[in-house]
Amino acid sequence: MPETPFWTQDSLEDIVSARSKIMGAGVWAAARPDDRPVISFSGGLPDVPSLPSEELLRATRTVLDRERREALQYGGTFGAQPLRDAIAERSSGIEGLPLTDEHVIVTSGAAHGIGIACEALLDPGDTVLVESPTFPGSLRTIHSFGATVEAVPMDEDGIRVDLVEEALNRLADEGRQAKLLYLIPTHQNPEGSTLPLDRREKLLELARDHRILLLEDDAYGELWFGDEPPPSLFSLSGGELAIKVLTFSKIIATGLRLGWNLAPPTLINRMAALRYDMGSSPYLGRTVAEMIRNGDLDRHVERLRAIYRRKLERLCDALDEHCGDYISYQRPGGGFFVWVGLRPGLSALEVQRVANEKAVIIGAGPHFFADSNVTQHLRLAFSYTPVEEIEEGVHRLGEALREVAATSAVK
Repeated sequence: MPETPFWTQDSLEDIVSARSKIMGAGVWAAARPDDRPVISFSGGLPDVPSLPSEELLRATRTVLDRERREALQYGGTFGAQPLRDAIAERSSGIEGLPLTDEHVIVTSGAAHGIGIACEALLDPGDTVLVESPTFPGSLRTIHSFGATVEAVPMDEDGIRVDLVEEALNRLADEGRQAKLLYLIPTHQNPEGSTLPLDRREKLLELARDHRILLLEDDAYGELWFGDEPPPSLFSLSGGELAIKVLTFSKIIATGLRLGWNLAPPTLINRMAALRYDMGSSPYLGRTVAEMIRNGDLDRHVERLRAIYRRKLERLCDALDEHCGDYISYQRPGGGFFVWVGLRPGLSALEVQRVANEKAVIIGAGPHFFADSNVTQHLRLAFSYTPVEEIEEGVHRLGEALREVAATSAVK
């Protein structure tokens, strides 16, 4: 073996693709498991005890008994046909639109759905509007295509549509046109907000006037705890102005790596034409299709709403008791996250560091912004944490807040 590798990071720069150069050598992946017995509020992961193993086993047996030949072969670029049919039928009821399999492409989760939408639409130098704060994984995908990102601020109700209009008008004056607006309008990650109906309608008006597509990330849309959210942007536009990205990761299990995009058939075809992986797993697709057909999925989602409502209530009660002097927050109507604002003078990164020393893992707000206009927030994910550990975790967070406050210029 030579002492010096033939390929080094420097020598690879001569042959790697433009997209690889944009992203660099860093790998986006989940953090390595912590060896300590930690309490984690960091990841948007489903509740472990509620994972529907019996339902999946029942569906698997049915599929292997009834459809073994089809389930264990290639399934096609668009995804397993029974799953596309089941999604179209179920989505027709949810969206209030007459959808068919032609409106559906099955993906390897929402991240893949966002990726194939960007691949079908974006060229280097294109402009994409994004709400800020937002999910950093999606920002990474958009940046990888060489797009220019324009951040649009949010308030407690979601993206500021008046500022979207300002940005679109400014771009038009500069001779530029945004291709996409990426947003999470329902139970937003990280803020937890849900965009009101009047803002959704105004956004669609702007999309028509400026010929911009909406990339609607809806990973958490079905997990509502009180009033049902407003209709989706895809629904309100008659299925024409938005690509709606959805996933089974949050409503069944992340390990399935299955999701789907809803879009006009012409766009579905464009996304399918750029797939090179022979489609997602027909076996898993048919298994999930059976869960939809036999009603297990809808029953499971209903159970999840009660589980996450209980966890949210436990988290909010604990925040009020242990952290109330140092924070403010708005209780979300669904999803996995509470966006916690810190009192002036407190650093989110410093609170994150001290909490980590106390074996409590949290998300620091500055990581979620699309530009430098960051605020001092924490993102607390309550979905994964065992309900019996929530109060102790928040108690330790309160200790971290007090320690940081004692050494900071807290107002």
